Amino acid sequence: MQKLIIATALLFTFTACDNAEKKGAFELSGNFTNSKGETIYLEKLAGQQPVIVDSTVVDEKGDFAFTNYDAKIGFYRIKTSEQNFAMLVLDSADKVKVTGNMADLGNTYKVEGSAETKLFMQYNDLSRKLQVRKDSLTQAFQSTAMSIGLDKLQQVNPELAAKRGDSLSRTMEEPYMAMIESENVKLSSVIKQNTGMFASIIAIQALDPEKYYDVFVELDKNLIKKFPNNQNVLMFHDMVSKSMALGIGNDAPEINLPDVNGKDLALSSLRGKVVLIDFWASWCKPCRAEMPSVIKAYKKFKDKGFEIYGVSLDQTKDKWVEAIQQDGITWPQVSDLKYWECAAARLYNVQGIPFAVLIDKEGKILAKNLRGEELEKAIELALSGKPQEEVKQ
Repeated sequence: MQKLIIATALLFTFTACDNAEKKGAFELSGNFTNSKGETIYLEKLAGQQPVIVDSTVVDEKGDFAFTNYDAKIGFYRIKTSEQNFAMLVLDSADKVKVTGNMADLGNTYKVEGSAETKLFMQYNDLSRKLQVRKDSLTQAFQSTAMSIGLDKLQQVNPELAAKRGDSLSRTMEEPYMAMIESENVKLSSVIKQNTGMFASIIAIQALDPEKYYDVFVELDKNLIKKFPNNQNVLMFHDMVSKSMALGIGNDAPEINLPDVNGKDLALSSLRGKVVLIDFWASWCKPCRAEMPSVIKAYKKFKDKGFEIYGVSLDQTKDKWVEAIQQDGITWPQVSDLKYWECAAARLYNVQGIPFAVLIDKEGKILAKNLRGEELEKAIELALSGKPQEEVKQ
């Protein structure tokens, strides 16, 4: 039930640990059925690994209480093992009661006294329902593939099987994307009602900052006011600030990285052309799958004042160069070979690849993350000097 949001939560760098202090207003206790005198642990999600901050033994009645720790706002879990735990969002003034079945904490626990945890569980429920719908569409795809005999066709005619598989994928893509957008609208609505809540900082990671920009800005404004010293909030604030700096109409930040020959190539050296900054990597399958459409656009417009500035998030030069050759990439390429720590990727707040930014002849941002026909239309408008309002942003 919790995999999606927990995985997102662990992307954050949390404060390593809190010093134990004299017990204050915070209380955390409860009762677990089917208990057998187990030792349970309270962990704070910190860094790459959760940090145990307290432990206690469940008594013969199933009652327990953590008495040696004062929580500060953050994400926690009560666990018996790595597979059996209950997620909590706790703050210093909370008086929390947790109940559940010791045999299956993740799917049975209930919480009183923590509005943040209740909101987190609401977000988690939305995530779970979305996953159920995704699974349903996946099963429909697999059933259809089986009914048209794709597996057997793959054995006798792989090329035809691939074409039919691609056709089926395109057919399923529209309802899939419609489903995702429908759930994102629901999620954004809940976040809008809770822009002062710490738990919302995790839920909003599922939304596109470009499409839901106003929600990100409102959440950032309220959280930085309420939790000005929290590391998670400061990181979120930094991300939103960078997104604001990368808004349509702003100057594209300078990039100056080595090309495949080790010679620095500045983005600004392409000034005077419409440029697509294309973030990708040899190991990124969606990037490689998208490359033919990028090549198509390049061939169509390269002699009309259009250029591509490829930024690779590779780690090894050999694989980067090999992918360039395999895919037939002929435009300028740069990389510092630092993977997700790539200076340009951090500067442009790249959260996933492929990611592209289209800039005009003066270096101002026109559009972001356009693909296929939308990208070609945006390039054509940029080359003609017409505004981009007609293109999906």
